[in-house]
Amino acid sequence: MKTPTGYQIIRRHLRRYPQALRRTLLKELSLLITYEPVIGIMGKTGLGKSSLCNALFRSEVCAVNAVEACTRTPQRVRLRFGQHYLTLIDLPGVGENQRRDEEYRELYRELLPQLDMVLWVLKADDRAFSIEEQFYQTVFANFNGTLPPVIWILNQVDKVEPSEQWNWRSATPSAEQQSNIERKCQAVANQLAIAEGDIIPVSVKGCYHLAHIVERMINRLPKQARSPLLPHVHPSYHSSPIRETALCSFGDAAVDTLDRIIDNAPLPQIARQALHAVTHTVAHVARSVWSFFFD
Repeated sequence: MKTPTGYQIIRRHLRRYPQALRRTLLKELSLLITYEPVIGIMGKTGLGKSSLCNALFRSEVCAVNAVEACTRTPQRVRLRFGQHYLTLIDLPGVGENQRRDEEYRELYRELLPQLDMVLWVLKADDRAFSIEEQFYQTVFANFNGTLPPVIWILNQVDKVEPSEQWNWRSATPSAEQQSNIERKCQAVANQLAIAEGDIIPVSVKGCYHLAHIVERMINRLPKQARSPLLPHVHPSYHSSPIRETALCSFGDAAVDTLDRIIDNAPLPQIARQALHAVTHTVAHVARSVWSFFFD
């Protein structure tokens, strides 16, 4: 006897719903399962954006490089793992060409609604972030719409002085380095007017705090994007809490989808109330078949 597929299990539990509603729900759940997260990568040239992406994701990312000053078109890299896709958009690095910065501001305003998240990479040994501050305040802080979550990544903290004290064997900073890294995060937070806790100090070369990035991504992405991201993430970051967050979010997103479909369906009020009352079973079913689609 063949083991039923995830879709077969879902269909079996949706038999109580009207046929038209069931078809719509199955179509929407399929879109939820195949959702393609879109993540913007910001930062100047030389910050290690390609190396960061290669350390986080299974697929090799070779094309994520800063857009040259002569072009205004961001580079898109579409990753595939199994049946799941992930799009990374490398956004032009601000401050590298003053003539283009105003055009970049307009470009970012157009792109922001398309993004599920922004990874903004900063360099730990940069002395000032005035350009990033100005750009963040004029484009992000004043954005008229739903702003995607931003994860601030302070990269190359192994270069923070005294850099010779970095312990490469344990991939950790010395006590003196750690103190300087904390001060650097405080300074960046103060300059950009963001919470210090929003900044993740990392070393891609030293594999330091990369798991923290994945954890922050899974917790801050929209619910529908969390599970589809997970297959792309390197298996070493598939911790139990991260998997549990993705699984529960998939169930919650399925309920949100069902509630929206029921509310828009031409049903008598009593039928609508009855269907809303059993949406918890859909969440249970969605969680039970999660591994069929995302493991």
